[in-house]
Amino acid sequence: MKPSLSASLSIEKIAAYKGKDQVTFQQAYLNSNETATKELFARIKASGAKAIVFSVDSAANGNRQRAARYGVSLTDASYTLITVSVLLLRELVTIEEYVLTITKWEFYEHLKTLTDLPIVLKGIQTVEDARLAVRHGMSAIYLSNHGGRQIDGARAPLEVAIEINQQDPGIFKAIEVYADGGVRYGADIIKMLALGVRAVGVGRPFMFANVWGTEGVVRAIKLLKTEIGLDAANMGVADLKIIDQSTFVWTPNSISA
Repeated sequence: MKPSLSASLSIEKIAAYKGKDQVTFQQAYLNSNETATKELFARIKASGAKAIVFSVDSAANGNRQRAARYGVSLTDASYTLITVSVLLLRELVTIEEYVLTITKWEFYEHLKTLTDLPIVLKGIQTVEDARLAVRHGMSAIYLSNHGGRQIDGARAPLEVAIEINQQDPGIFKAIEVYADGGVRYGADIIKMLALGVRAVGVGRPFMFANVWGTEGVVRAIKLLKTEIGLDAANMGVADLKIIDQSTFVWTPNSISA
């Protein structure tokens, strides 16, 4: 589970609800104030999270016309970030003032001195950046386009995974690779796993299911598990641990598993 820093519940409240053996990574946007960043890292570690997922796939607000049409936008307004303003800065801020958006690989080296938790870089969109992540000793990388909400036409993580698999498949062995974005069905998860992705994030399906509360989320999980099981069986895959790229066929106009 990878809760967002801007979730409606604080890091601590989310941690209080997790299962005994449940592994969580905490997503984070970093503050331009290093003291606040250190405080955030300390809170994340105290919550029991096993890693910090540092988002770099939203360097600026997305151009979201639909949201703006209905008055749901962070572009111009100051807003209360529950986990940021109350627990960190204790003041109202704009997202531009809070989020540190310009980073270099040297900055990542500095971040490693602020915590002993692994730092996962979320927002890798090219094989070149994946190579750089390996070169700079990243603990893991996360293929993501921020749910497709930042730049219209940004490549889907599945496309990035295909590129890495075709041009430098050794990356999947050199570093753990995770991915999210556009995952709606069990087959989507299987495709990612076949390419070498270690774990796949699912967001919107659970948000939709949450309209029906806990029962809806449980139902969504069961549906995904059923789809994965059926699709794997039809592919002749008895154990997802042994799935590999031999089960994946890509053509320019279609992707199938």
